[in-house]
Amino acid sequence: MNTLKLIRNNWKKSLFLSCVVGYGVSTIKTKLDIKLYMNKLSNEVLHSNQTTNVLPKNVLVIMNPIAKKKKAENLFKKYCEPLLHLAGFSVEILRTNHIGHAKTYVEEMSALPDVIVVAGGDGTKSEVVTGLLRRQGEICPISLLPLGREKASGFKIFNFGSELEFVKTLCQALLPLLNNQYKYVDVIQYDVLDEENNNENDSPSNNLKPIFGINGFSWGLFEDIDTLKDKYWYVGPLRHHLAAFFRSFSGTANWDSKTDYVYTPPCPGCSNCCPEVEDKPTKGFFLSKLVKTQNVSRAATQKLIKNDSCATKLSGCINSNQININLSHNEENFSELESKFIDSLQPGWDLIKNIPKITNKTVEPNLVLKSRTIKLYPSVSDEPIFYSIDGEEYEPRPIQVSIVPNAIKVFC
Repeated sequence: MNTLKLIRNNWKKSLFLSCVVGYGVSTIKTKLDIKLYMNKLSNEVLHSNQTTNVLPKNVLVIMNPIAKKKKAENLFKKYCEPLLHLAGFSVEILRTNHIGHAKTYVEEMSALPDVIVVAGGDGTKSEVVTGLLRRQGEICPISLLPLGREKASGFKIFNFGSELEFVKTLCQALLPLLNNQYKYVDVIQYDVLDEENNNENDSPSNNLKPIFGINGFSWGLFEDIDTLKDKYWYVGPLRHHLAAFFRSFSGTANWDSKTDYVYTPPCPGCSNCCPEVEDKPTKGFFLSKLVKTQNVSRAATQKLIKNDSCATKLSGCINSNQININLSHNEENFSELESKFIDSLQPGWDLIKNIPKITNKTVEPNLVLKSRTIKLYPSVSDEPIFYSIDGEEYEPRPIQVSIVPNAIKVFC
């Protein structure tokens, strides 16, 4: 009775102490669960290595030390590196220190490792892929670890159990490398065009090397809001909503960007877009090298016929708030570019009503184009919004977006 009376008379202190004890117990339980999971996984990896007798491989880890709120390196060394050593891999770590470091380093390496493990966000992945595909020679496979910016969802105050789930996700992303499970994936190629005006004879600039990406292209109002949201970090999960709210009253500049486009219809691969490479020299043509080395292109495995609609060029012009281009897999089992043009948002209360759709990226597009390639000719204002390619910003210029099929080997 005395204890109950004491708790009742000091209910505020009792409630605070209960919360502290509950949080402490939950933290200890999470740490124990992680330790048990890592012990079990380590034993499985060690047993698998002893039974298969896999020869040690050289692994280069390209690490973005500021990823995951500067926790990426600690997380990798704590959970991933021990598994690689148990599996018999030799590990070397490269810490990037500026934008473009990974791209330049991979492109200029004299000899590639057996595998590159990318420990960073979307920008680091794009740089590694770009560096590999720019090389004039063979490329190596890659493994991608989810150590980029965390996608916050909902209003989470206590993330009980989330640390354990993240550790499981991180280790599961590494297991395909340890088990030699891989597939060839398509990538998106971006080439800057020589001409500024819409011209069917435009060709990629010889002075600028192409950029390659995995996730996609974004340009417009949504990308501008994504860039601004970090200014409102102090409101936590509401920062995206607050950035959209203030952007709705920031004037009409950059709301409607006039863009001309020229695109070609989707194609599974024909003699027009996948030329025969068996009897041709591969010097100076990186895509031919990839096709010949990996032996995965349709052009190298079967006699291709000519698809008359493949070379058809369709054009148009649209004023848009936002343009998104992503890879999608269609019903005919080949990849195509899906370009979405949004032109339904206006400044003021119209944008405010659509803030939930903007933050969740569920605004319905006004125009959707399916294509093999697409060229964009934007009308850039005095204060341009930058292109976003896999999260990295680039100056808006006329570009050609195309698909490189089966370009790279990924452990996944």
